[in-house]
Amino acid sequence: MTRAALLTHFAPPERADQGDIARRHALLAADEGLRALLDAMPEFVMVVSPTRQILLGNRALNAFADSQGCEDIIGLRPGELLACQHALAAPAGCGTGEACQTCGAVEAILAALAGDRASHECRVLRHTPQGIEALDLKVWGTPFRWRGETLALVVAVDVSNEKRRQVLERLFFHDLLNTASVIHSLTELLFDGIMSFDDGKESLLVAARALVSEIRSQRELLAAENNELTVHPGPLHSRLFLEGVIQTYYNSTLGRERQISLAPGLAETIFYSDERLLGRVLGNLLKNALEASPRGAAVTLGCREGNGEISFWCHNVGVMSRETQLQIFQRSFSTKEAGRGIGTYSVKLLTERYLKGRVSFTSTIAAGTTFTVTYPLDLRSLDSALSSPPRLPAS
Repeated sequence: MTRAALLTHFAPPERADQGDIARRHALLAADEGLRALLDAMPEFVMVVSPTRQILLGNRALNAFADSQGCEDIIGLRPGELLACQHALAAPAGCGTGEACQTCGAVEAILAALAGDRASHECRVLRHTPQGIEALDLKVWGTPFRWRGETLALVVAVDVSNEKRRQVLERLFFHDLLNTASVIHSLTELLFDGIMSFDDGKESLLVAARALVSEIRSQRELLAAENNELTVHPGPLHSRLFLEGVIQTYYNSTLGRERQISLAPGLAETIFYSDERLLGRVLGNLLKNALEASPRGAAVTLGCREGNGEISFWCHNVGVMSRETQLQIFQRSFSTKEAGRGIGTYSVKLLTERYLKGRVSFTSTIAAGTTFTVTYPLDLRSLDSALSSPPRLPAS
């Protein structure tokens, strides 16, 4: 067994050498009854070694690996097979990164190797040639005794559609209904003569715009995930663009109860990007910052230019817990109630896959929280053509 030179943040980093892995795989693969049983399952099933390396996968798992261009899954850890961004960046691979502390798949595997059955949900952001792709998995780990050794039998089911349905139900049955109720109440007041048109027109317009904006946001996010968005770069002025983003929220309830301002000395330049998509990104960042700020607090937008790029940032005085920071861009993760949590995910998706940029953040007690998105000054110079990303087979 080899020891990783780098330390781990969570699970043990040790790996068995390839000769040992190959020997174990050959013995398992020779068991025709075991292979037939695993292949009969439509879900992804794998037998995992004490070092969390794949020793045997069923037909469904191997078909997925083939679709990803992965010729040999034996010896990989599950996150490495899925091209999880944290597994690829971790010092010793899957399970050893700081963010792996919040991974349900690693928890289920470790529990099974310790002799306990466990099931956890797992949120994965995958790296694909087309950009990031989000997966929501339900993972079961079961102890598997084989020839005197405790292995783990791991089953994974894609529950992304269920998570997406929960988010949409929350949106349409709560958020949009609340906004529609405001419009309904205002129109009743106007119809009954209790409120004059001049007194109510601004509130009615703000509520109607919010309703349309939420519906468009969800439609665009679904199109982005299905690779159906078309990017239309055009000339934008940095200050005027940010002023437009602020105006969208200035008269909202969130905006009226907080102070929104532009940072002094911000870059004023012409750049080329997709105004609609970039507006959605900055709008989400501003909305999140407003929601995370107490009443009366300040939220600041700014931008800077350099090295052929333009960066926009959004700052608020709040601070995120470390657990939140490790999961902030996951599609189904939210600090709000269950069924929420797509704002920062959509920021990352639109920024990295469509606008050819990158997103980062800092969050400390001393400095508050700042999200930064950075883009090329001229998106037209980049190839914006997109092809459909590979997808998990239906469970």
